[in-house]
Amino acid sequence: MDNNEIEELIGDFLVETSEIVDSLDHDLVELEHRQNDLDLLNKIFRGAHTMKGSSSFLGFNKLALLTHNAEEVLNKLRKGDMVVTQLVMDVLLEFVDSTKELIGEIQSGEDKVNIDATVQRLKDINLGGDTSSVSARPPEVAPAAGSAPAAPAPAAAPTPAAAPVTNTQKQGAIPQQEQTIRVDVSRLDALLNLVGELVLSRNRLSQLSNDLDSKFENEYLIEQLLETTSQIGMNTTELQLAVMKTRMIPIGKVFSKFPRMVRDLSRDSGKDIELVITGEETELDKSVVEEIGDPLIHLIRNSCDHGCETPEARIAKGKPGKGTVELKAYHEGNHIVIEIKDDGAGMDPDKLKRKAIEKGIMTQDEALNLTDEQAYAIIFRPGFSTTEKVTNISGRGVGMDVVRTNVEKLNGIITIKSEIDHGSTFYLKLPLTLAIIQALLVEVSEEVFAIPLASVVETVRVSIDEVHSFEGREVLKLRDRVLSLVRIDRTFGLEEVDSNEVYVVIVGLAEKQLGFIVDNLIGQEEIVIKSLGEYITGNSGIAGATITGDGRVRLIIDVAGTMELAQLLPRRSSKSKNKNKDKDSDKSNHESAGGKKDHRATVLICDDSPTDRKITRKVIGSLGLFTIIEVSSAKDAISTLSDSSNGCDILLTDIMMPDMDGFKLCSAIREKGIEIPIIGMSSRVEPADRKKMMASGMNGFVQKPLNKTELLGRINELIFDKDSE
Repeated sequence: MDNNEIEELIGDFLVETSEIVDSLDHDLVELEHRQNDLDLLNKIFRGAHTMKGSSSFLGFNKLALLTHNAEEVLNKLRKGDMVVTQLVMDVLLEFVDSTKELIGEIQSGEDKVNIDATVQRLKDINLGGDTSSVSARPPEVAPAAGSAPAAPAPAAAPTPAAAPVTNTQKQGAIPQQEQTIRVDVSRLDALLNLVGELVLSRNRLSQLSNDLDSKFENEYLIEQLLETTSQIGMNTTELQLAVMKTRMIPIGKVFSKFPRMVRDLSRDSGKDIELVITGEETELDKSVVEEIGDPLIHLIRNSCDHGCETPEARIAKGKPGKGTVELKAYHEGNHIVIEIKDDGAGMDPDKLKRKAIEKGIMTQDEALNLTDEQAYAIIFRPGFSTTEKVTNISGRGVGMDVVRTNVEKLNGIITIKSEIDHGSTFYLKLPLTLAIIQALLVEVSEEVFAIPLASVVETVRVSIDEVHSFEGREVLKLRDRVLSLVRIDRTFGLEEVDSNEVYVVIVGLAEKQLGFIVDNLIGQEEIVIKSLGEYITGNSGIAGATITGDGRVRLIIDVAGTMELAQLLPRRSSKSKNKNKDKDSDKSNHESAGGKKDHRATVLICDDSPTDRKITRKVIGSLGLFTIIEVSSAKDAISTLSDSSNGCDILLTDIMMPDMDGFKLCSAIREKGIEIPIIGMSSRVEPADRKKMMASGMNGFVQKPLNKTELLGRINELIFDKDSE
């Protein structure tokens, strides 16, 4: 064989061996709970046997030696000459770890992995070198203190303590191998993109065919065109589904690594924890599978370390000594939901608030206003941890921050439910990221938007008189419940259209439901999601764009983002009773000091760092609700505020600035009699600084790096909520 053939063989060997090792990691831990499952034992044995044969053929002698000794131990286990004990499992899992190191060594071409100790331990187990653990008694029975070790079971004679093996007729049977071919992911991406373009062309062709049919009704050629268009549509749909499935892989590829991790964490922490996995067959896009691994690692570690108590603590609370962590995956619409649930101590919202105050993450006043759900979200703040002592498992305050960052990158959502002494549940809702979806097209202020159909619960047509105001928010009484409403035109800064009747699109997200007020319903269409590009990305409430059947570009509404955006909008006056009064109220509430009649508030940003100003502008500017003015010094801020024509509604100022810091700036503004709300910003605040904030007349504080929801919530509280009172 030439070098190219050798390299190809080695490449295939590495891929196959990596898959076997990943499977062994999961199956060996499973074997601890299913000790007499002969099918599982045979599967594990075949994996080791395959690795031994391939590595020996290719001349990877260290790997061949290692797998040969592991194969001997596994052979005795499947024959009943040895039973599964904790020691046996420890050595077999050590063999898996050494195999991973050898794979890395082969890939790097270096010779630095020493397997002598692992090989010797495998030999000792095989020869009965540690008879106290490799005995015939069941693994859960420990030898009495001071007792002599039992003699090893005699060899080709089964241990009397072992339960009878089921399915003996399947022993030695080789399952039918699936015929597969490996394809580079970039080729699948290119193919999926082409199918997306084909879907757009099909939609356009269908639109043109219908237009021609309306104009030339009953024409023979038009009928033939319609028939052909219909056939192309069906074929395109089948092709689309087939291509989409090629990128879908079971989430079990990620889940398989966690049983081993929980086992190790349990032993390190002195706890007894069982991991229960369901829904591992749930499929999602390969790109999401690759990104979700790290967040799940941190969440499961958190459940084991912070959630589940020690056996003694659990028994004292009347619980079983063994804790349980459940890992579940399932589809919900065009999303995948992953649940991580433990039956541990739960989270105390008051304790979280106290810790946040101690660490300077928030003030006491801010903490008092938090709901329990908002308090649970504190654990995602950078640097936050409730652990007093830093260990190799937790305490550094970085894990949960990583979770939030990675899930946000995937445009996912995290929610938490918790009950003290009953446990906590984390819900991760992630998009499948497959670009082709069903959507409802709606018209708002003569613009057309697409709403993902999976999020639409129902649509209703109502009179404008049926829309009422409650605490500054519009609501609709629908059957036996009150539904909160969001005006899409107002949310996205469009011109409001007067109408006696409107359509309400009721959308659902997790347990929440909300009504989107739109002007008209256009219809349902299959769309292809296209990115907006780096220059106009990051727009809250917008998931992307698509090209509809009429050839026009339409924006796709991000339901979750729009719900969040609607919460930050200024509340309307509850005194408004009709359309005309609503207009007058809006005009009055949004009329600024310089005679401006604008729906947007003016925000003054004062920061000596150009980068920080840019970040702050991006955080608040994406909503389109604010007019933004930037200055680089406290002196310029005072000058800008003194000029009444600017009509600033709020000041965001950095605290650590040269010449005049944020405290002195705030004091100077108050001395001039300017009562504008002021929010301080800083990455580091000492306890003494809190007193300075109050003394200087500062109204609030947010920590850098800025949290978008927190900052906008602060602005909303200081400007809009105050206006609506």
